[in-house]
Amino acid sequence: MQTITIGLLGLGTVGGGVVKLLQEHAAKIEQTTNVHFVLKRVAVAHLDKPRNVTLPDDTILTDQLDEVLNDPEIQVIVETMGTINLARQAITQAIYNHKSVITANKDLLAIDGPRLAQLAKSRHVDFLYEASVAGGIPILRVLSSSLATDQISQITGIINGTANYILSAMTSNNVSYDKALMNAQKKGYAEANPTNDVKGIDTANKLSILSQFAFGKALDPNKLGIRGIENITAAQLASANHFGYTIKLLAIAKRLANKLYTFVGPALIAHNDPLAQVDGVQNAVAVESNALGSSVYTGPGAGAKPTANSILSDLAAAANDILDYDCGSEFNNYHNELEPCSLTTVPQSYLVTTYGTSAKPNSTVNWQGEFSGNNYWSGLTPVISHQELESLLKSFPKSSAVSYLPVYNTAKL
Repeated sequence: MQTITIGLLGLGTVGGGVVKLLQEHAAKIEQTTNVHFVLKRVAVAHLDKPRNVTLPDDTILTDQLDEVLNDPEIQVIVETMGTINLARQAITQAIYNHKSVITANKDLLAIDGPRLAQLAKSRHVDFLYEASVAGGIPILRVLSSSLATDQISQITGIINGTANYILSAMTSNNVSYDKALMNAQKKGYAEANPTNDVKGIDTANKLSILSQFAFGKALDPNKLGIRGIENITAAQLASANHFGYTIKLLAIAKRLANKLYTFVGPALIAHNDPLAQVDGVQNAVAVESNALGSSVYTGPGAGAKPTANSILSDLAAAANDILDYDCGSEFNNYHNELEPCSLTTVPQSYLVTTYGTSAKPNSTVNWQGEFSGNNYWSGLTPVISHQELESLLKSFPKSSAVSYLPVYNTAKL
């Protein structure tokens, strides 16, 4: 049996999960990989911080990153710090020191992933990041391996557990956004500062990574026209339910010829769609492809053990490459020149809600459905252009607040 020596950066939720699974699953890992993994060093910011994890007896805990990154015996670095700048520096140093790297850092990958991947390739080491999208769902390996020979036309994800929990609670328990967020924070499903999750930033970062694997095109998350869930109202949720829909925060990338249409934001999705059944902190990714047709991959999108399991899957792959003297192949070697476009510019159907009255507004729209409640009115439009939507919104009285949401899979390209 061969031995692979690893170093760990960070011992928080994910890092602790890696340590626990390495010990709990040691027998199976050794049997299936024929590798004995030795965790030599773990770097943390604060040595005296209480931790709910027990390190192996011979593992050295340090607050000096260089002690891990410059150790000549360490062959693989696992980065779970969760920062951007410090993680970038550490990963870069590790790669220059000819160490393979595994990370779950989607924020860093979204802005610097392709460059780091190329650097790793040039230094003949692996750079793997299965855990960066959808936690425990092995979606990146599905896209890069199982579907490598298929032509993908669309990918749709519910890939932020915090946002999905909040929307599920608002829908099922009829609670306000603020109450749902507070409950999510109490249960550990939301950060103290949930901005990245509720404003769609985290979802956009993950869509950028998914797009690289599905379409060979890296997206700039800052140019995706993101909408969050913080302004979703009870009136919209009730109206959507009346029309046979639920509201989810979706990430969509859809290819047509040499254009890639993208969307990140809340949208109506039909009750009978498999994605509509994904509740709480669960994640899901739906893939449309030529050979396989429709397939959906669901599972926990976060948490110590699900994320750690994806990291250990990368660790097994890196170990195999090290032992075969075959490091340096890109995790994703699919590259394509596609023109990014916004799906919001495409004709589609919308849920339009006006507040302050339950009376039907005056308009020339052929409404596909109408619903009114306590001091609000909602209608479903037919497929209309973005210009027609803007004209419709301007036709409402200036004294009335108006909101709108697109209906999933009604876009006409």
